[in-house]
Amino acid sequence: MGIKGLTKLLADNAPKSMKENKFESYFGRKIAIDASMSIYQFLIVVGRSGTEMLTNEAGEVTSHLQGMFSRTIRLLEAGIKPVYVFDGKPPDLKKQELAKRYSKRAEATEDLSEALETANKEDIEKFSKRTVKVTKQHNDDCKRLLRLMGV
Repeated sequence: MGIKGLTKLLADNAPKSMKENKFESYFGRKIAIDASMSIYQFLIVVGRSGTEMLTNEAGEVTSHLQGMFSRTIRLLEAGIKPVYVFDGKPPDLKKQELAKRYSKRAEATEDLSEALETANKEDIEKFSKRTVKVTKQHNDDCKRLLRLMGV
């Protein structure tokens, strides 16, 4: 996700285009946030242990909602208005990259199966994270949450 090597490219060729700011310096401003990248992060980190994820009573994964809610509240409390940008249909140029990601996820799924057979907790953790994919349902869930939050 993202553009591989972009930070280094900018740092090397346009160092003045990047600067670090304190969180507080964004008070009263709107900031754009890559929704898919955020959801992906939440699915990997929030309420996760091995192959177990944070779920509701029906067994549906809710890690993305917990993460989105917490981050949004934190931003709003800091006086920052988040504007989440959701991906549309990927352009044809991205087909090769998507195929590569699919292949890597399939490989990680196989590696995860092996790790589960050997009960290697470290590998289970590592490979289960590599099988994560942001779905339309995850996006729809988060859009609904943000609407309910008035964002």
